Amino acid sequence: MQYIDDAITKIMNEYDEDRTKARIRRDRMVKSVYERVPEVKKKEDEITRLGVENLGKILKNPENAAEYNKEFEHKLAALNEEKNKILLENKIPLDYNEVKYKCEKCLDTGYEDKKKCSCFLQKLIKMRYRLSNMGDMLHDFSEFSFDYYSDKYIDSLKMTERENMQDIFKRAQSFCRDKKGKNLLFYGDCGLGKTFLSSCIAKKMMDNGYSVLYITAAGLFTDYEDYRFGRKENLAFSDTMEMLYESDLVIIDDLGTEAQNSFSLQFFFDIVGKRLAAKKKIILNTNLNMSEISARYSNRLTSRIYESFEILQFVGKDIRIQKLMKGNK
Repeated sequence: MQYIDDAITKIMNEYDEDRTKARIRRDRMVKSVYERVPEVKKKEDEITRLGVENLGKILKNPENAAEYNKEFEHKLAALNEEKNKILLENKIPLDYNEVKYKCEKCLDTGYEDKKKCSCFLQKLIKMRYRLSNMGDMLHDFSEFSFDYYSDKYIDSLKMTERENMQDIFKRAQSFCRDKKGKNLLFYGDCGLGKTFLSSCIAKKMMDNGYSVLYITAAGLFTDYEDYRFGRKENLAFSDTMEMLYESDLVIIDDLGTEAQNSFSLQFFFDIVGKRLAAKKKIILNTNLNMSEISARYSNRLTSRIYESFEILQFVGKDIRIQKLMKGNK
């Protein structure tokens, strides 16, 4: 769709601006250093002259190139040592004259080894958040409150509602740190904090430089069916597919609300299977309990969930209703 093309164009323009700004910052730093410590520029001029002289010698007598280069390297090392000493004495970084890019992997080009860099994917995801009005969904762990969970003891969990939530909260934080840990499946009734806690994980992961894609099950599978039956442009959905498989973390919310058919079930199994094979993280949020998940999805998929996901049950009373009741008092 057009908004995807516009988003990509805007992102590439941002990269152009970032590279230009990086070079300007470098030039300003170099100018500042030369003005403050002229000896640095003198040494660099000497290094330049030394290189030109060495090249001239080699062009005149190429048979002596090895000898000239050896002498050049010896003199160059001495000059660099003298220059670095001046820099250190004046508390100037040794790499002051290097361009500092926002992303050192792709050098602010968006591509690393001819593949989209993770920073490009994250820019595209953030763009989609903004275009879809999803940016406000991101929350910090510090915003999470246990006040909405009671001290009621849950026999099946062998702990109280609050203790259960505190345990889930710790596991969510650990999930952000542990690259080799299991994926997460949050299940329970509506309004118990599954989406909110997932958004906390998403923000933490994004803050740590990881690419994150949040998408609702209904939206994902509707887009897939539109694509499959020719109702959606290939470019738009191919971008979604790339993010589904390449993002460091994918959060699929409201699993079970999507229309159920053999195409979407196979597609869902493919997503889970390929991400598990690539050892990329997934969070699934659902109002279905495990019996309902087993009944709705294939035995193969349910088996993968039991094997590769940490299954965490949210219990309590709808937080939205609690907030409304408090507001009416």
